[in-house]
Amino acid sequence: MELKLNKEEILMSEPILSTKQEQAVELDYVLPDYYPEIFKIIKCITTPRIVSCSVNSDKLNYDISVSVRVLYCAEESGAIQVIEQKMMYSKTADMSRTGIDPDINIVPRTDYINCRAVNQRRIDIRGAVSADINVFNTAKSEIISDAFGMDIQLKKLPVTYPVNRLYTSKIISLNDEFELGMSKPAIDSIVWYDAVVASTDKKVIANKMVAKGELYINMLYTYSSGGETGMESMQFTMPFSQIIELEGIDERFECFVDADVMSCEIQPHADGEGNSKLAECDLSLMIKCTAYRTSTVEFAVDEYSSSYESSDTKADVKIETMPQYINYSGIIKASVNNGGDDINCIYSVKCQIKDYTTSADTENKCVIISGNAVYTVIYCDGEKKPSAIEKEEPFELNIPISEISENCIIKLKAAPISCSYNLVSENTVEIKTDIKVCGTVCCVININGLSDIFVDENSSVMHDNNCAVKLYFADCGETVWDIAKRYRSSVDAIIDENDIDSETISDNCMLIIPII
Repeated sequence: MELKLNKEEILMSEPILSTKQEQAVELDYVLPDYYPEIFKIIKCITTPRIVSCSVNSDKLNYDISVSVRVLYCAEESGAIQVIEQKMMYSKTADMSRTGIDPDINIVPRTDYINCRAVNQRRIDIRGAVSADINVFNTAKSEIISDAFGMDIQLKKLPVTYPVNRLYTSKIISLNDEFELGMSKPAIDSIVWYDAVVASTDKKVIANKMVAKGELYINMLYTYSSGGETGMESMQFTMPFSQIIELEGIDERFECFVDADVMSCEIQPHADGEGNSKLAECDLSLMIKCTAYRTSTVEFAVDEYSSSYESSDTKADVKIETMPQYINYSGIIKASVNNGGDDINCIYSVKCQIKDYTTSADTENKCVIISGNAVYTVIYCDGEKKPSAIEKEEPFELNIPISEISENCIIKLKAAPISCSYNLVSENTVEIKTDIKVCGTVCCVININGLSDIFVDENSSVMHDNNCAVKLYFADCGETVWDIAKRYRSSVDAIIDENDIDSETISDNCMLIIPII
């Protein structure tokens, strides 16, 4: 007689890198001759982006681009001048082990930036950006799901979880041209711009996934018209759609699409009448597609043989349930005061998420995102000169979720989509920011399962051959499995003999135990 074991392979997300890396930003800049001299620095805006990433053995390599825009005005002019410089940094991070098709999540942030005028033509910039890095690898382990031969009995625990995971990523390039419209003045220079992913969607066809969505392009530019100068803000939408090869995918899989803006460039162009009323946007987008197929599998958590002595080895395994996709829109608010100076008009309001953390609230069934938001208001003061105020405030978002546990895996990103404002007094602005939160939350089940079973066919279990059954007085709450293991019977035999419909004894009673 031979013991045969069936084992189930379990896929788990294994963190192989979780760190934060900082990069100093330093720039000593001298104005070109065609720029007017500096009278007042209004604002320095820093935008970091991850433009590439790759894995080489146990090292993560990535490039971070930092765009620095300095807004200033000359002494006799109310027009804003814009200086832009871009710096590229290559970084390396050591992973705990070699990643096989790893899931890489890198979120760049501005830590701080200081800008001062050394003289009327020279600017000194000092600051730092950082990257929050999380890399997950797919680890595998095996747990026994069934056993045959040598009168082996198994206690099984049914679990529904993803038995198959497909993942791929692709960088695509997008280009579109936007028209400002008849009511908008022509562009003199672009003050700042950004692009954020507003929504994603997907459609599955044979061995392929169609990933699609929409981007919001925000832009602030200067103009001069009829002897007046000022600034205008615009928001455009840019759709995207891309066919992604994902071998083996079909309608049985649940799919998720995530997208990150890798780079963005906006340049003004002249229309047919020679006015700069067109804005051409070039950007690159990393699309990440993940697909899961779930199944219910019974895992062996205990064993015995009704005829032979046996032993086993166990393994503590964390099994991830089906990820829950989060697509949440929230609002954060702030009140910004400029300290007494009058605000004549507001050109632009901007919000940046400086840093945030995520945590699970099992009692209220929600995920809490808390961090700091930096609000910037660019305005025209009482003397009709451009100026800016900035304020940093904490924020918190509570995102409801149907299933959550203490040791769940949270992969969420939060990004401002748009800002609206209300000038409530001569020097106070109330700001409302729409925040988009997307990603996945995955609960984790801990199982102490059997990884191997050993049966000694030379060591038989001694039975009382003088009787075919025994009587047992069971207490409420006892399990049929424990009783069957004690008497080397079987769960099915006890249930059938006593005509009970549960594996847990509901009342004190007498049971007939078949001796097999």
